[in-house]
Amino acid sequence: MNLRYLDVYKTIQMKISSICTQVVFVFSLVLLTSYVSHAQGFDPGGKRKPDYPFRAFLNKFSVNLETGYGRTFYRHTLENYAYLRNQQGSYIIPNNTFAENTTLAGYSNWFTGVSPASIIVGESQDSEQNGYKITTSDSASIRMKSGGYTIPLQLSVYFNLFRFRLGGGAGLNFYGGKQPQPDNFLSAYPEPEKFSSLMTDYYFLLGYSLYEYYDNAFGVDIRVGKWNMGKEFDQSLITKSNYINVGVTLEKVISKYFRLYLRPAYEIKNFTVALPQAPMRHQANAFVLTFGVSINYPDLPRSPIKGDRTQMRHYVSDPSGNRKEFRGQPFWRKQDPKIGELYPELIKSKRKRQTQRKNLFKRKN
Repeated sequence: MNLRYLDVYKTIQMKISSICTQVVFVFSLVLLTSYVSHAQGFDPGGKRKPDYPFRAFLNKFSVNLETGYGRTFYRHTLENYAYLRNQQGSYIIPNNTFAENTTLAGYSNWFTGVSPASIIVGESQDSEQNGYKITTSDSASIRMKSGGYTIPLQLSVYFNLFRFRLGGGAGLNFYGGKQPQPDNFLSAYPEPEKFSSLMTDYYFLLGYSLYEYYDNAFGVDIRVGKWNMGKEFDQSLITKSNYINVGVTLEKVISKYFRLYLRPAYEIKNFTVALPQAPMRHQANAFVLTFGVSINYPDLPRSPIKGDRTQMRHYVSDPSGNRKEFRGQPFWRKQDPKIGELYPELIKSKRKRQTQRKNLFKRKN
């Protein structure tokens, strides 16, 4: 019995010794591999300090330039006024002051400012001289509306903090529109004249990157700021609210430092004109569709060697033996491309296709 237990003990001891030998071999192999990797200049699994700290800081900022087209929807109500239009123009007059064949006191402008006017009214609506059409607000308020267009040019800068975007911007808005008129108002007399103005705005921006899928990214942002209506509006008689602009960004990632994006947005704002009888509040909400470019400052410079054709990130040593990392692509091209990614078609195939097209064009001629 003792001999049998002794044989079992020796067998277990041999297996444990074999396992220990294998563990020591694997551990030695890992150490050797790690030593060789570090000797070649790699840093597997660890974060290394950036070679260019100031560039790395600037890389966190995104500069955006955008333009597009917007449509403004003006809305307000007339509660204590009547709306009158004749051959001379469009006017509002206080309720209970209308009379035919007389001269009335009213306003020819209640939108961009306040312009008092004297309106000559004929004997009837259909009279050849001084005919008119009028809508009163005695029984119900008059719903007024009009539209305008805007072509924005916006410049913004924001800081990328994880998925959040914090920043601000400013812009110019080339605007055109006309004074409001009653809804479904039909008249043979001329409609209100159009006007144009150059508006400006500045805002604070807060955004969040929701989702990324391959070379596409989706996000939302909100812009809150102030706006200047331009010289066409009488600023001394107008009080403006702040505006809120909520949008969705649909981005196409061209490279790590360069993106194109489309941004549909809805904007909420209003202004109040100080008429002598009572202030008149105008809604000026808008839908804006813009497209633009977003650029980040590269965290790595291009290789200083003119003949360097390496396309991926790589290290270059200076005469003193100091090694620094450089990028191999312009900032607008995909960084670290895979084999054939930037050139999916062989050069010889492209030349063959171009030759075939030229020959086909010569045959047609």
